[in-house]
Amino acid sequence: MAGDGLGNFGLYLPLAGAIAAALAATALFLARRPALGIAIALAGIAAASTIPVHELLAPAPDGVNIRRFADGARVTIEGALVREAEPYHGRTHLFVGVERAGETGAAMQPASGTLRVTVLYPAGFKIGERVRVTSSIRFPRNYGNPGEFDYEAFQARAGVAATMVVAAARAGAESSIASIGYDRRFPASAIEEIRARIGAFIDANLGHPEREEMRALIIGDQSAIAEDLRDDFALTGMAHLLVISGLHLSFVAAAAFAAARLLLALFPVLMIRGYANKLAAIVAALAVSAYASIAGHHISTARALVMILAYLFAVMIDRAREVTASLALAALVICLAIPGSTADLGFQLSFASVIAIVLGMRGFAARWGRSRGLSVSGSIGGRAATIALGYCAVSFWAMLGTAPLTAYQFNQFAIVGVVANAVVVPVMGFAGVILGLAAAVMSFVSAPVARVVLLLAGRFLAAGTWLARWFVAWPFAWTRTFTPTLPELVIAYGFLALWLCRPLSKDDRAPDQRSRPPLPVPSAPLWRLAIAGLLAAALAFDAAWWIRDRYFNSDLRITFLSVGQGDCAVVRFPGSRVMLIDGGGELGEFDPGERIVAPYLWARKIMRVDYLALSHPELDHFGGFTFIARNFHPGEFWTIAAPSSDVSYLELLGALAQAGARVRLVDSSFAPATIGGVTLRCLNPQPAEVATRNDSSMVLKMVFGATSLLFTGDLEAKGERSLIAEAPDLRSTILKAPHHGSASSSTEAFVATVHPAIAIVSDGYHNRFGFPAQEVEDRYRRIGAELFRTDQDGAIEIGASRTQMHLRKCARARTSSG
Repeated sequence: MAGDGLGNFGLYLPLAGAIAAALAATALFLARRPALGIAIALAGIAAASTIPVHELLAPAPDGVNIRRFADGARVTIEGALVREAEPYHGRTHLFVGVERAGETGAAMQPASGTLRVTVLYPAGFKIGERVRVTSSIRFPRNYGNPGEFDYEAFQARAGVAATMVVAAARAGAESSIASIGYDRRFPASAIEEIRARIGAFIDANLGHPEREEMRALIIGDQSAIAEDLRDDFALTGMAHLLVISGLHLSFVAAAAFAAARLLLALFPVLMIRGYANKLAAIVAALAVSAYASIAGHHISTARALVMILAYLFAVMIDRAREVTASLALAALVICLAIPGSTADLGFQLSFASVIAIVLGMRGFAARWGRSRGLSVSGSIGGRAATIALGYCAVSFWAMLGTAPLTAYQFNQFAIVGVVANAVVVPVMGFAGVILGLAAAVMSFVSAPVARVVLLLAGRFLAAGTWLARWFVAWPFAWTRTFTPTLPELVIAYGFLALWLCRPLSKDDRAPDQRSRPPLPVPSAPLWRLAIAGLLAAALAFDAAWWIRDRYFNSDLRITFLSVGQGDCAVVRFPGSRVMLIDGGGELGEFDPGERIVAPYLWARKIMRVDYLALSHPELDHFGGFTFIARNFHPGEFWTIAAPSSDVSYLELLGALAQAGARVRLVDSSFAPATIGGVTLRCLNPQPAEVATRNDSSMVLKMVFGATSLLFTGDLEAKGERSLIAEAPDLRSTILKAPHHGSASSSTEAFVATVHPAIAIVSDGYHNRFGFPAQEVEDRYRRIGAELFRTDQDGAIEIGASRTQMHLRKCARARTSSG
């Protein structure tokens, strides 16, 4: 796991190092130095474990792989579907094992790799179906913002080498897909047919939203679950209930084990000889494997299956108490089978929760039993109290073990999660899933009986949904959090480990373990105090650093975020106030405010934005503002007097009203403002000017010491001429190039008048408009300006004191093939 983690951080050790470590360890064993030999052997294993991750995330050039094509090239590909098609909000994701490929007009050549094809309409393709796809090929690519989700690595771990989008079914269209054959595959095709039949049975007998929930929990189809329902479960810490997770597989395994154990009780000879548990574990393994097969190919399901099977294997070999060893075995198998797994959030959450439960319940069971004198063999009231409190304790430890990770990934903490999980998990996770699976099995035998069972399961799902919506409405049910850094995660888990691994006294240990030696953990109080002191000192230093950075930094800091085809600049004034100039990005498969802008702010410990400034009401400039308005409590919203009937804009205005933000219409008559020592002036539009969207864009100029910045929105040639005539001084150190560098903007006169040292173009990678125009790039370079593009350079970070300035681009160098 250490080597897998190092590989995910980009640290790759050569194979020669692993071989050298192996030889050195062998020599030390022969020299009777086993302790040092083990240490070096483990280091060698870690070194060797970085190699498969390296090969996954940075594959060597291959003349056959589809990565050989240029990013954006128009390519025709032939291959067969290797995984079941995934419906996704009216579109379909296909996974094609490539066999042949060639650029348009060129001969088809043998090729390899897995291609994900997004078909922009519902499409009925099956596993084994051979298809021909023609479209522009794209390679998974990050935006290049600090601390962003690593989409490239995520797709690499999923085995996806490239992507395509298909908009039409007809041949000869700009992009198309056609079936050219079918080869039935065993057992995948049979499983696909079973899934389809179960899905049709669910659709015919349940209504919304129970139908979508049941499909998600039984056959792993989450495509039709509404976003508001996902949000309600996520905000109460119960998002895992809407996906097939280790929890559901555990319920299935437990139910199968209990049923088999009950039947085997009819055969006393098996009980006496100790075979009952082993046979029940085999039955549970078969049942949970069948469920995982029907549930689909998702990595999270496969990972959970490995964890369950590892524990059932421990039961079969009479090692049921060795839970941590079972976890270690599961982690080993997962990392070997799926390199890079340690970077997967599902892997982290699964193991963090289970380890926290195991260690937490170890101390809870001992201390509760000793202090209360209660056990499963005591009075009925005592047993009931022990079971109820233990059940709540499991929920508490799971939440505590995963809290730092959920804060890191989702920036929220479900305060109500302990209670909500304790109440809703048995309703949906146990009753709903077990009854739903029973109904699915029965549907192949007796449809009327299966329908009755399914309707009962649907009632449990409806109850769970109602409870989730009830819990989310509680006051302080959940709260937003900033993104912890990796050192902060280490500190948090360090404190948690000190608590969970505290040594038990002999009296605290279970009766059958009191004769055993204590666990090999540091037991001396001074040891634990020293570690706690170091963690506390690190936490104090970290808090002081961030308080200074957030509230007492004397520099002006601007970050031009890479938001695709759109604009967004985060301005952090000296002191603590923050302004967003545009909230960019056209709304596509995700909200740029939620997925790009907000994560950047949370990573900088920014929980409030004081000013939102919208250059003009076009979607690629305000696309992310609605989420920001709902989650960052903006004080003021600056915009121009340009009308817009866009539904998204009306939604934004509603969110701003709900947040209590003051709306200000800004033009050149707006009085200059001073924020944190930075002078801010609006140069455009002119008062009473007829709004023309682009040429009426709000133009802001900031001056701080020797550094000046000009933000120009989507100003075009006409607006530039007007600005030159009306504005007194346009010369600026840094220019946000007008209209994403279009040919209709950045005229010779305007570029010469502003004469920036640095010009920044905010644009989308391979955008359909061809921005920026080559002549515009040449124009800036001729005056000696450095030109930066967010599509190539990622986010551009600028820091300025009163006397000097520095700039940093965040994206690594990229090649044409991604």
